[in-house]
Amino acid sequence: MKISKALLKTKAKATGIHFCLSLVVFFALAYQIFYVWYPPPYFVIDGGWQGIRIVAAIDLVLGPFITFLIFDLSKSRREITLDLLIIATVQIGALIYGVVTTYEQRPVAIVVVDDFAISAVENDYKSQLNSLDELKRYSPQNFPVIFMNIPLTPEGIKEMMRIRAEEDIAEHAQLQLYQPHSMLAPGLLKSQPAQLKRLQEPVAKQDYQQWLVQNQKKAEDVLVLPFIGRYGESWLVFAKNGKFLGHF
Repeated sequence: MKISKALLKTKAKATGIHFCLSLVVFFALAYQIFYVWYPPPYFVIDGGWQGIRIVAAIDLVLGPFITFLIFDLSKSRREITLDLLIIATVQIGALIYGVVTTYEQRPVAIVVVDDFAISAVENDYKSQLNSLDELKRYSPQNFPVIFMNIPLTPEGIKEMMRIRAEEDIAEHAQLQLYQPHSMLAPGLLKSQPAQLKRLQEPVAKQDYQQWLVQNQKKAEDVLVLPFIGRYGESWLVFAKNGKFLGHF
């Protein structure tokens, strides 16, 4: 079916208006995702970028595209109203799904496991927590960094494996292994010889030196730890007391 220039112009105008409105929603969600749910460095390497692409595809592409396909001012008012309801229902439903998925996969804690760190999402904890605020007892920081103690005794290892098998709780989310925040700095300090050896790799060494210069720090003033994200890796930097300072 051939589309007249007048109809094409009307569709383009409606699509443009829809896109501008969607852009406002997208910027609001993008701020939430980038600064609150996935603060740097986790946005790029631990799921934030994937989440924002889902939201953009739904909010900036799907909704305006449907508007372009079905909007037509030659239809009756009843038909136009029905079309707008269809567009809103499809876009809002898909957007809710995308936002909820992104929210559920956000890291809620960074867990130090031996000589590296990984993230934990809310669902990892199953029924162990009534509220995420309970994680604050292990870390006073706004974005919790928690030191985990891997058991070395046969009994401890057996219990850890039992919880994984029977309760489906991965080792990094088992609360009985979490240590007080006072143990974070000593744990990081213990792993420093191995970490500094890893930092001899040219690219990592250059990034480390650049971070020190930019933040006016000396190597002896900080502790470093590799973070293994779901989509990449980074280095986390801490003060000698365990306070998170930044990343490179």
